[in-house]
Amino acid sequence: MKVRVGQVLYYVPTLLDKIDAHTNLEEGAQVKVINVHGCPPANTMGHCYVGDTLHGKFIGMVCTNSLHTKAEYIQYMKAQIAQKESQ
Repeated sequence: MKVRVGQVLYYVPTLLDKIDAHTNLEEGAQVKVINVHGCPPANTMGHCYVGDTLHGKFIGMVCTNSLHTKAEYIQYMKAQIAQKESQ
């Protein structure tokens, strides 16, 4: 997924972010994409830096595929609920 600086997204970690986490984010956390001075810009090699949604305070680096729009996150949660109900 291509992300834009300033975009507010939801974090659902991919396998890479689960194994080699550079943050302490929990699944479903709302984050803002930021650029950090002196570091590669967002989308470089499929990664970006994220910060808190209020002030943009630095949290860490994540895979861009771990970030989802609100609509995508709602769809993901509905699928998770349906899967649990079918068990």
